[in-house]
Amino acid sequence: MSSLASEEKSYTFSSFNEFEESFEYKGERLYSMIFERNKENIKVSKEKFAVRNLEKIFDATFLISPKIGFEAMSLRDLSAETGLSMGGLYSSIASKEAIAIMVKDVVAVICGEIVKTSMAQQNPLDALRNLVRGYLFASTLMQPWFNFLYFETKSLPPLEQVASKNLELEQVNALVTILKSLKPDSDIDIEFVSTMALSLIQERYVKPWKHHEPLTTIDKYAEDCLSLIYKSIDYQLS
Repeated sequence: MSSLASEEKSYTFSSFNEFEESFEYKGERLYSMIFERNKENIKVSKEKFAVRNLEKIFDATFLISPKIGFEAMSLRDLSAETGLSMGGLYSSIASKEAIAIMVKDVVAVICGEIVKTSMAQQNPLDALRNLVRGYLFASTLMQPWFNFLYFETKSLPPLEQVASKNLELEQVNALVTILKSLKPDSDIDIEFVSTMALSLIQERYVKPWKHHEPLTTIDKYAEDCLSLIYKSIDYQLS
């Protein structure tokens, strides 16, 4: 497996708590990033007010959308839930569609970083562990965002829909590359194993109603996923 260590930061983490401590996309910093990446379409010029409005808008979206669906949700619904006037909404988002695009952008940034930092590992076993744990832990911390994109990709413009679907393909392709490095002469269907492994990870954020355990169990879930992957490719830990 080729290393990107000279270009991207390289690190390993062994637990959800360790990952969470270094995870940058939360709280005010998350919404500041959204503002910076979309400020040409945001009419609120002062960042602190834009950040406050964006947080209200996304919190309300993730509250309303699972109940009635994003397509049925109106800006008036958002106005009522956020306490922002219609003018206040339009000063922060150009349209309802812009919300879905911003969600996709946030998830894309996070997934892209997970893939790059995982592929930066010199050891393919470290790369596999980082990719599985990273995607699982990040999607746990950002469950409403990942869940929204999974179910509402259809609400995106056509080109953005393709970009959203490509995020999943990038995760699968990274797994394929790593697993082939671990078992280069294997006759096992690595692509199938990679696809099923990703589905296991997605299970946690797609069906939160099935996983009510304390977050501490996320570490065991990660190790169970990794163990199943090892067995699927007949890889023996030394």
